[in-house]
Amino acid sequence: MKRILIFLSALCLSLSLFAQTPIDSTRCKPDESIAFAQYDTLTLEMDLYFPNDDAETHPCIIFSYGGGFIMNNQRHFEIQRLCRQLADDGFVVVASDYRLGLRGVKFKGPLSMIKPLENAVQLAAEDVMKVTRYVLDYAPELTVDPWKIILMGSSAGAITSLQCDFERCNRTELAQRYLPEGFRYAGVAAFAGAIFSRKGLEYKYDMPAPTFFLHGTADKLVPYKKVSFFGTGFFGSDRIARHFKERHYAYKIMRFQDEGHRVAVRYFANYDDLRWFLDKMVIEGLHLEIDESYNDPFRQPSHWDDYSPNDLY
Repeated sequence: MKRILIFLSALCLSLSLFAQTPIDSTRCKPDESIAFAQYDTLTLEMDLYFPNDDAETHPCIIFSYGGGFIMNNQRHFEIQRLCRQLADDGFVVVASDYRLGLRGVKFKGPLSMIKPLENAVQLAAEDVMKVTRYVLDYAPELTVDPWKIILMGSSAGAITSLQCDFERCNRTELAQRYLPEGFRYAGVAAFAGAIFSRKGLEYKYDMPAPTFFLHGTADKLVPYKKVSFFGTGFFGSDRIARHFKERHYAYKIMRFQDEGHRVAVRYFANYDDLRWFLDKMVIEGLHLEIDESYNDPFRQPSHWDDYSPNDLY
């Protein structure tokens, strides 16, 4: 139970982990912002970044930010920089907002957290599916190839991305409400993500999209393996990748030995690996099963590696 408390307490560390790099910030701004959902006084917007070319269609990345389901990092500079870089590389990028289901929630012990977290994950997944449906409905206007829509996220956003494909494969009511029959995400890239499930880890009806996992083996915030009790579990990258391997689903996992949650923002440190995954396993469609471990004995220690819930609550 304590490990679940650790998981729940601080997915919001992504903001503090960003490393600032001198760059022309005005160029990193989105090309357009579109409101896609209204909840009472809350308006959710998606930020669009377009390639500077004349191609009729492009692959599309729907990016979901990290922030613990309590903090909006959609327009943080490093995320805008990443989105612009991907657009420069030929992708239409949609940086998606979503409802923050844990904002203002007070926890009184591990068991009290299960329902609020489940609700937060479902709210975020629903909003990202709404964005997916918008992109599908307006694919020609957005110059998007509807068969090349990729989910990508960090921390809470990685959970949301993995959850969306998990819901799609299990044909849940939520997925059927927003995703058309026969639709399949072209890929998922998850920087320190996990899946929430009350029924174990199983893709019942459809194969999952090719998935790129990056995770620190010592992550104390988002579980690297799994945390479960009473039939409810959080399944991290290690557990999901083992499931993929058993069933020969396409995947690549990068395991960063003894590293913690800072792997959630290794966007530029592993940008070449991300691009290789997108080019080879998503665009070209190579069905590969890749498991890699990395151990850097000279890396500088980070206080985030030992972060605990008591540091935030």
